[in-house]
Amino acid sequence: MKRPAPARHALVVAPHCTSMPPLARLAGAATALYEALTDPAVGGCAPGLPSGSGLVHGTELTSAAVTAAVQEATAHAARRGAVLVLALLGHGFVPGSATGLRLMGADSVEDIRLCSVNVPELLTDALDHPGIPGVLGIVDTCHAAGALPTAADLTAGTRHGHSRISLLMGASLTEAAVDLAFSRALADALRTGIPGAGRLLTPRRLRDQLGATVIGQSVTGFDYDGTPSDPLWLARNVRHDDAGPAGLAGRHAHDVLAEALGALTPPIPVTGTDLPFVHACRAELGTRPPSVTGQQAESALDRLETAVRTVTFIRDWLGADVTTSTLRYALRTLFADERRPQPLLAGAGAVTDVATVDELTFNHPTAQPDGTRDLTRYVALLAHACGKDLASAELRTWAREVRIAPTVLNDAVDHVRDLVCRHRLSLVVSLHSSLVGDWPEVLDAWLLRDGSTVAQAQFPSDGADRDGAEAALEAAALWAQDLARQYALPLKRLDVAAPGSLLLDWRPEAAGIGLRIGVRFDVRLHWSDRLTPDAVLRSIEGTFTERWETISRCDTGAPVDWLAHDDVHDRQGLRGRLRNGRYARGIGLVHHPGSDSALLETLLAYTPVLLWPGVPAGFPKERHACLDAGWWAMPGALDRAYRGRWDESSARAVVDGSDPGCAATFADLDALADLRAVWDDEEWLRFCWNYRSVPTASNHRSVPTASNHRSAPTARTTDEESAR
Repeated sequence: MKRPAPARHALVVAPHCTSMPPLARLAGAATALYEALTDPAVGGCAPGLPSGSGLVHGTELTSAAVTAAVQEATAHAARRGAVLVLALLGHGFVPGSATGLRLMGADSVEDIRLCSVNVPELLTDALDHPGIPGVLGIVDTCHAAGALPTAADLTAGTRHGHSRISLLMGASLTEAAVDLAFSRALADALRTGIPGAGRLLTPRRLRDQLGATVIGQSVTGFDYDGTPSDPLWLARNVRHDDAGPAGLAGRHAHDVLAEALGALTPPIPVTGTDLPFVHACRAELGTRPPSVTGQQAESALDRLETAVRTVTFIRDWLGADVTTSTLRYALRTLFADERRPQPLLAGAGAVTDVATVDELTFNHPTAQPDGTRDLTRYVALLAHACGKDLASAELRTWAREVRIAPTVLNDAVDHVRDLVCRHRLSLVVSLHSSLVGDWPEVLDAWLLRDGSTVAQAQFPSDGADRDGAEAALEAAALWAQDLARQYALPLKRLDVAAPGSLLLDWRPEAAGIGLRIGVRFDVRLHWSDRLTPDAVLRSIEGTFTERWETISRCDTGAPVDWLAHDDVHDRQGLRGRLRNGRYARGIGLVHHPGSDSALLETLLAYTPVLLWPGVPAGFPKERHACLDAGWWAMPGALDRAYRGRWDESSARAVVDGSDPGCAATFADLDALADLRAVWDDEEWLRFCWNYRSVPTASNHRSVPTASNHRSAPTARTTDEESAR
């Protein structure tokens, strides 16, 4: 059974030494390497420091600061149970006849040990730290091979040698490194991949590749494995073909089968991954005496048969209705409440029927003995998305053919039906009746079922201030929950629309009397001006469908254009770029906007998704990796991030790795919790258009009365329900 892969943290350190000739390409090489390591589709690493950064460089970076940064990253990785990927770039020397490499900080002088960084000691401290499953070292300095720890350091220490380290070094002990050629070539290799190198790029495979391309330097490597496990790797191979040899089995299937059949005595070569090959292997195993390796081979063959039959079933039964969108929908819905990473959804490979079934069948967590629960739920979700009857005989025939118990199928069908019911009702509450964008005197509320309004009410805000608005929001939630009981449906979704000036600082999900609103509901923030747009905003609305298509088609990273302070301080220039069609995806601010609500409203006029940091520290580039990796789960990922910050026990589980599902979480929840978001998706835009097309008293900006507080559905709505 495949265990979940540990999380991976990356720290790239590149100090400029002021006593040595300047390295003009140091910052660029360090940045390129860090971006490749933290790209969800390539290195898949999270930033190595608790602050959300992982790239440390500059002319003020002293040797003590380098040591402190590495020690902080080591402790952070240990708390998360993460592999530490540590890259050291810059000037280095080996003192006298010694062999230990010294990395030179801003305050270092060549051949003087004081005020330099002892690299072997730093690596030894990291690999010997309890909680770290492995260390991957990248060293691009002169005499880089001097980074190698001693044999005594590897086999003794706190862990008594039960540790793992793999080093990739850009020069031999006696060689100089030139122009950061090694690290630049490594970043390129990670980005472009290596044909025929397998699914993962290991240091050994990269050493062979770079040894032939880096001229004038001897690229060296070292591996020590005191706890045999899966090999340490630096990146996914983007040139690796996801499809297996037979087309119906994926790469996980091929790798697991090759390992299981290769462990037999004598081994059975993998000549195919189709059903005839499965039958032939079983016949061969039947002629051999029972053994542990034979049982493991039988298990691998069983899973291969399940995968092949499932892909065939999907194509035969659902083929005409299956699209990439339905495949992604089923996978995204399946993992909506999971905290483990989802490589396919993060852009690591194409989302195909083969790839998704392969992932579910062969790469499931240890908590699921055989992975059949998620596979069955996935097939049921896909069938629902394609409009199929979940009580059909075809679905039960498939389950019987792949030996899935009837109870597992029944549970999966019930799970899908519960999910469908969970999303049928939603509550919309708007603060748009304010005349000047401040706190309104009344809040409008609509209860929607299947996207159509079934009830509408207004709730007074006593005092027309934050407290009054939050009390009215609470009253609206109670009103809607009473109606939800009448419909015998759960109410889990709350859409809150407000003017830009209120969105800037208000956190409606944190409001609530007994429980926070965000604990009871999945909260989405919207811009209320879309309900009553002016002429300029109406003229732009037609582009939003195209922009949502661009956002939804994104398979790698977050489709967000991040704007720094320099990009927005010239407001006239910003408007000009927006009018010219720039920033046609989501827009994110890397700095806290302060009290500048006009900036938010300017950007919201042109984008359906706006992100900004809710903390003064901002959301710099070093923190974007958490959003890139978890974009597929947005905006629900924000709900979970906020709840995780409120729930101290959950937050501790994420930090210390005591929850196995958190060790490989797709994003740093603490970093996501610093983000605010307006998410004007297609559902919200449709609601706004429908609202404007049905004239009511609340469509206008006059102050409504509170006579229908906690009202039942109107007679018109009741008649519509009867007609349905």
